[in-house]
Amino acid sequence: MEGESSYVAIEIERLNREWTEMLQNVKPPEINEIYMQSIYRVPANIRLNNPKVYTPLIFTIGPYHHNSLEAMKKLKLKYLKGFLNRTQLPMKVFVDKIKEMEEKNIIRNCYAETIECNDNFLKMILVDACFIIELFLRSHRKSDWKEKDPLIQKPRMLGFIELDLLLLENQLPFCVLEQLYKLTGMNEKFLDITLNYFENRLFGDVRPRESPKHFTDLLRSSIISSSKLGLEKLERCKEVKHVYSASQLMEAGLEFEVSPYKSFIDLTYSKHGVLSMPILNIHDNTELLFRNMMAYEHCHLSALNIVTQYIVILAFLINTEKDVNLLVEKKIIVNWTGDAKKVATMFNNLTSQLSIPDFNSHYFSICNILNEFYENPGNKYKAIFVHEYFNTPWKIASTTAAIVLLLLTFIQTVCSIISVVQSN
Repeated sequence: MEGESSYVAIEIERLNREWTEMLQNVKPPEINEIYMQSIYRVPANIRLNNPKVYTPLIFTIGPYHHNSLEAMKKLKLKYLKGFLNRTQLPMKVFVDKIKEMEEKNIIRNCYAETIECNDNFLKMILVDACFIIELFLRSHRKSDWKEKDPLIQKPRMLGFIELDLLLLENQLPFCVLEQLYKLTGMNEKFLDITLNYFENRLFGDVRPRESPKHFTDLLRSSIISSSKLGLEKLERCKEVKHVYSASQLMEAGLEFEVSPYKSFIDLTYSKHGVLSMPILNIHDNTELLFRNMMAYEHCHLSALNIVTQYIVILAFLINTEKDVNLLVEKKIIVNWTGDAKKVATMFNNLTSQLSIPDFNSHYFSICNILNEFYENPGNKYKAIFVHEYFNTPWKIASTTAAIVLLLLTFIQTVCSIISVVQSN
């Protein structure tokens, strides 16, 4: 019995020692660290629906996909050399700045996953950051580099790099890029050079009010900054579970018109039964951009999910090709894919595996008004009548023929009655 007690005591001591060592270098979570996080891995349940739109195709940045695409390493080093030649600054100036930022935990704390800080991590950050800055500077003056840089001569490859740089998992903290760029002493602000680089990818044309967290955040904040309705300042209401489709609402008498606003999130409704929507251009890569913005809004604690709310409303309005064609006909959607079914499928799938957010007061009000408009008895019966008798060319033709036949029968009956009366 005594030997057994001694064995238990030894085991407890061993476990205590092992578990104490396990926690030796672990810090308790701090709320400041959580709020600094801005670069995330896309949650598995969200990624499952379309993993390709979250994964870099030819160009990796940062730690999450580091070493997964080896082909670009030599190009990154060439651009780093070009950047140093451009600035005429020694490498040590940039190394010191990276070390300084890391000692303040500025870099690692931007990543939601635990990153081991070592020389390889800091080298990766420096190489990736200098590559991006040099790429943006060369793209800003393309005419100067067209004959010198093979990459500038490959617009298709440049397009793939642009898209890779907008993926949530493929980011560097924007503050790192800004700090390294400031060391060069160049006059133009790095944010302006960045906006110029992504000019054809951004949905908004207004400079964000403050520096973004990274390029995915820039994509999103350019939309919000271009908004005239101040949606980011509105209080949240409740979740909206259903809105009638665009074709149902139109059958009930609702009018759709193009809004003069530039930001596609600026939806408005007038008392005269008109829903105004800004133009939305849809390309083959629109799903990639939408999904990465939505993933960021899902992961980031302080991000208002305005883009997600807008996309949920579009997903309500668009159920079938008929809804897409209606919005194309009204010039609200510009469908560059040329495939209405593809667009309908995209919106039907965008919100799957994603929790529906509570809507801001403006969107909540519009959704309720649209449902009330359709459910108004007069509008509802009108919709049923239109759907039953006028929703296809054949039904329109047969209904028109029936009405004409009925009218002719009525006229014939009246004529017969008049004839009988006159003969009497």
